[in-house]
Amino acid sequence: MNSNVNAVRGEDDLVLGLMRLYENYGYKKFKMRKFEKYDLYLENKSFLRNANIITVTDPAGHLLALKPDITLSIVKNVLAASLPQKLYYSENIYLGDRNAGEIKETTQVGLEYIGDLDVRALAEILLLAAESLERTGGNYRIAISHMGIVSEILDSLDVSEAVKDNIYHLISDKNLHGIKDICLSLSFSEDVTNRICGLVTVGGEFASAIKSAESLVSGEVSSASLKELSALSEIITTFGLADKFVLDFSVMNDVSYYNGLLFQGFISGVPKAVLSGGRYDNLVRRFGCETSAAGFAVSIDPIKEFQYSEPEFDYDVLLLYAEDCDPAKILKLQTEISEGGESCIAVSSEPEWLRYRRRIIVSSDGSMKNE
Repeated sequence: MNSNVNAVRGEDDLVLGLMRLYENYGYKKFKMRKFEKYDLYLENKSFLRNANIITVTDPAGHLLALKPDITLSIVKNVLAASLPQKLYYSENIYLGDRNAGEIKETTQVGLEYIGDLDVRALAEILLLAAESLERTGGNYRIAISHMGIVSEILDSLDVSEAVKDNIYHLISDKNLHGIKDICLSLSFSEDVTNRICGLVTVGGEFASAIKSAESLVSGEVSSASLKELSALSEIITTFGLADKFVLDFSVMNDVSYYNGLLFQGFISGVPKAVLSGGRYDNLVRRFGCETSAAGFAVSIDPIKEFQYSEPEFDYDVLLLYAEDCDPAKILKLQTEISEGGESCIAVSSEPEWLRYRRRIIVSSDGSMKNE
């Protein structure tokens, strides 16, 4: 009976806790409108993981969209302000599910750091991502990648964009056999083939995998990227979180938007990532601003399902009173029980469905019996 109430209470506690965490690190709340102009999403459709945008027409005839993404709206609305901007949000997004024929509303809590990013700022974001997952109560891991290393290897290939996209997908799927086949068919050199395959085979515990990743360096960009990853690894280790991060170059996103650090967070018991983030300087530049930006979003719905388990009892105490009892006395007794730390429901007739730890019966004469 109270399963929905318990799940909502747990969700509210998590969301409020995350909001306080981000505020303590200097992030200010950003409140969004429910609708944005459809053109914003149409022009940046490849940035969206789900392209099924829900549209409506306003009274003036303008085509609007129920927001399917938070980052695009934040970037669009804050770049005119002074930088840096450190913002957090707790918002619902709306995605169309064509297979189910319905609109899905999901909750995201996250943050965005817009302005010049140094290693300290990136480490702050990663540590906040780790603390966000710590607060779910589950065993978690964060997989880290870097588009600087991935893109420099693939940009060196003399192949069409279609072939390059195919290789990206094979790396993302960790399809080593498929990668070797396509490298062989295109007569790539052994050195190039090893680097591409290394994007799948190089990885593991963050600090130790950094050394193996040296074999992937192919130029200035990847060299600087590896140096950045090494610096982040040292900071993470200093905070005692080395065992919570792994290096995994199969974590990738659209290179037209993302250009640096990428990461995804997972908790045991949930089959998909519950946290996703990264650096998206290229997206900011599409809006005409030469600065840096990074952030992450926590998907609350799968965490809520993970956290919630059906309780053994609906209430700790059932306060069952006779109909002619003094209402003030019953309310006072109920208050005393609640202030003592037990949940309590007061009724004059016992519902058949109710599950409780103990029962207090109050008779017409005011006498009480504990059961």
